[in-house]
Amino acid sequence: MFGYLRFVLAILVMLSHLDIRFFTLNQGVFAVTIFYMLAGYVVSYLYTSVIPNGKYKILLFYKDRIKRIFPLYLYIISLTIVFLLLTNYGNPHFTPLKLIYNITIIPLNYYMYIDSTILTNPSWCLIPPAWSLGTELQAYILLPFAIISLKFRYFFIFLSIIIYTLANLTLLHPDYFGYRFIVGVFFIFLIGVSIRESKYKLLTIIWIFVLILILILIYLDLEKIAYARETSLGILVGIPLIHILSKIKRKFLFNSLLGSISYAIFLSHFLSIWIIEAFWGKKETILILILTIFISFSGVFVEEYIKKLKKSIKKIQFK
Repeated sequence: MFGYLRFVLAILVMLSHLDIRFFTLNQGVFAVTIFYMLAGYVVSYLYTSVIPNGKYKILLFYKDRIKRIFPLYLYIISLTIVFLLLTNYGNPHFTPLKLIYNITIIPLNYYMYIDSTILTNPSWCLIPPAWSLGTELQAYILLPFAIISLKFRYFFIFLSIIIYTLANLTLLHPDYFGYRFIVGVFFIFLIGVSIRESKYKLLTIIWIFVLILILILIYLDLEKIAYARETSLGILVGIPLIHILSKIKRKFLFNSLLGSISYAIFLSHFLSIWIIEAFWGKKETILILILTIFISFSGVFVEEYIKKLKKSIKKIQFK
């Protein structure tokens, strides 16, 4: 069922960037929050059940994450560069340093210190939502240590929740520290780890704390500052939702396929928006959705083709 969930979350992110809102809430932020929890859940499963034990286990895990994140990401970046060079849409300005930012991803998480137009202008950011991938990559670096050491995990849950709370109380920048920077959201990834490991007491404490926090923010009339409502709702809904879905063992039709293209939808929908705006003159939701699905399937096809090609090369080498 996680494939279906990922697909729905990716569509919610896309709709948010089409300026569509549900009950004045930014559903894209809600979706990203649950994405973070899912990432923690998946990493816990991979690290404990899939990655073989041994001296280089952490390095094998990092290799696995790089293989999962970068091929499709670089494919969408390549398509975007071709589109921008052919159309000059948004007056793109390429420099070696800006291309390095895009290729390495993590610097995009700190876009506010590099360029303030990341979500509205393709002048240097080729995949605007990739700032959250920067957060995710930093989480992947830290998560193995949190899985190995409970002391590390509890310390970073405590520290991250404190920073998240201070941000939502506006004592720190609410948008940066309450939603974007790893220091304020790492505990959300660790929620996913805790769901996987059935840490029900810890999950209950976090769930109640977040509920109390959002009620306090509503009382103080601070809940609409930055994304306190969306992130807290994502946590409150995400914990029971992921727990329930994790207990469903039945295989559902297209679950794997939907899970595969969800990441491609997340990466490619801004390119689709730009293409439709360039040739149609305005955002047309249906056309953008169709184009996004097409690009996503092409990306998954290319990714699978590369995997098969690598396997073929290995077979030839070992003959």
